[in-house]
Amino acid sequence: MAIAIIGAAAVFCGIWALYYRFQVLKEKKVTTERVSNWLYQARKQLSWSDELVERLDEMNWAKNLAPKLERASISLRPAEYGVLMVAAGAALAALLIYGMGARPLLSVSLATTVTPFASNWFLKSRRNVYAARIDAQLSEACRLLSSAAQAGLSIPQGLEIVVKEMPNPIRGELSTVVREVQLGRDIESALKDLLKRVSSRDLQVFVNALIIQRRAGGNLAKVLAEMARTMEERKIIHQTIKAYTSQSRYTAYMLPLASMIVMFVMSKMVEGFNLLFEHPLGYLVLFIFAALQLLGIVLVKKISDIRV
Repeated sequence: MAIAIIGAAAVFCGIWALYYRFQVLKEKKVTTERVSNWLYQARKQLSWSDELVERLDEMNWAKNLAPKLERASISLRPAEYGVLMVAAGAALAALLIYGMGARPLLSVSLATTVTPFASNWFLKSRRNVYAARIDAQLSEACRLLSSAAQAGLSIPQGLEIVVKEMPNPIRGELSTVVREVQLGRDIESALKDLLKRVSSRDLQVFVNALIIQRRAGGNLAKVLAEMARTMEERKIIHQTIKAYTSQSRYTAYMLPLASMIVMFVMSKMVEGFNLLFEHPLGYLVLFIFAALQLLGIVLVKKISDIRV
């Protein structure tokens, strides 16, 4: 009797295990189909967005924007950067409409006017910062090239050593030059393209020295060592000037921002302040305000821009 009960229990457990296994396989199949459908839809949407980005990148404005992004060291496609600028303009218009109570037409007009100027200023600032970082590394690059020249290496071989030893951003720029030379391009053309990507007076002196020494010959090691010493002294002078003029430069940037914050607070606290955005006389006041702010920024930058 006991054996029969144990046998029946074993058969029941086996049937239950098979049923549970069948249910698990069924649920796994359904889950796999759902995941496959989701991945298919995601790939479809991704391919649609990639196709849209490709079409936008083929437009004239994107082709004109691409070299500016490259010179500013921004790893975004023109279409992606354009979407960010549209979002920034929409955010500015929404701030003027809902935050300060300005008219929609005036807000959109201001946003479409300010956003391109802000974009150009941002790209120019990024380009200058990128060039300044490369200038700060040029003295060390000159020392490495001088040591390579003393060891009897050629300019391309010396550039390869600089690429291996130096950090970014100069490593990335010179690695492009080295790669082009390895593919058979003339080193002078590769160096001139480097000047097109990076606008820098010190880099121009560096490239011209390499080209002249390659054409005319001479003691390249001595020239590069002297150039490294001169660039190091220039860097110290630039840092001193930057420290003395930092207060005026930051003041030029903070005053417009502080003015905008004051206008936002007054629009919430002072009744009738919105008339400034609705009356023609208010438009004149806003225009004079913007012109004076811009004039102040330009004057402060001119005063603090001391070239060595």
